[in-house]
Amino acid sequence: MTFEKIVILTPVYNDWPSFKNLLSGIDHTLHTGNPELVATVVAIDDGSTQREYLSESWPTFSNIQRVEIMDLARNLGHQKAIAIGLAYVKDNYSSPVVVMDCDGEDRPVDILELLKKLQENPEKIIFAERSRRSEGFLFIVFYALYRLLFQILTGRNISFGNFSALPWSALKRVVYLPEIWNHFAAGVVHSGLPMSTIPSIRGKRYKGKSQMNFVKLITHGMSAISVYLDVVAIRLILFSISVIILTVIGFVITVFIRFVTPFAIPGWATTVALGLVVVLFQSVFFLASFSFLVLSFRSNKAFIPAKDYKDYIIDILTEYPK
Repeated sequence: MTFEKIVILTPVYNDWPSFKNLLSGIDHTLHTGNPELVATVVAIDDGSTQREYLSESWPTFSNIQRVEIMDLARNLGHQKAIAIGLAYVKDNYSSPVVVMDCDGEDRPVDILELLKKLQENPEKIIFAERSRRSEGFLFIVFYALYRLLFQILTGRNISFGNFSALPWSALKRVVYLPEIWNHFAAGVVHSGLPMSTIPSIRGKRYKGKSQMNFVKLITHGMSAISVYLDVVAIRLILFSISVIILTVIGFVITVFIRFVTPFAIPGWATTVALGLVVVLFQSVFFLASFSFLVLSFRSNKAFIPAKDYKDYIIDILTEYPK
């Protein structure tokens, strides 16, 4: 299978200088690596407050045939912006889609590797998995902790982000996944759709500093975990039940030692019993809370990007060609 056209989807929030550098990088990559391949770039303007860069003149591209700016009504965050963008592409195009960030950390040169892997696996979603990271030490440590916590709570492992290539057959299914509204990659993994990965190196930002700070990393991690909310809740319910059983066993052992054996220390049994009662009540409280959480989660109306995405779009602007 040889691709003639692709759509490249990227969310942008006030980072228009980097977006212009990205366009140049994409055009150069396609022109030198696959001159026959043409691309339409759809940028999701995620409620930017700075848009003066769009008034500047655009260079002439060789392989980028169209640049569209999707103007969202408000800032929603990268994950929701990507979900809206994918639903828009599904309704207006019929080509494979590459999802990437605009800041340069997703390298345009890896687009060709993603497409090559997609040609070999035309029914799979291909993600770029970081083989080497370039962030600071603390960021790497907390990112590793996030991955560990994610694996403990969900039983799954996720080592990639948004950078990916989707075949048209998979895109038609992905946009009906409510989970991608919170986290695109975790939503795809949770869906069980066929997927594969390629190794990639994190690129250097075109301009400025990374917007992913400690708080945003925690928010991003919680969004990924929320995709598995039902799984997490069930695991925590089972954990609470285990604690309750162990607490009851401990209480029985305490009573046995106090009244049957000569090993009890004065006041020891009372202290231990009170501690066990506190743990028991806390476990019962958590058990009830998580049970209601699961019931509430299943009764809420899900946001389906394919059906609801238009509510957030103000306009679609064609920036290139004018």
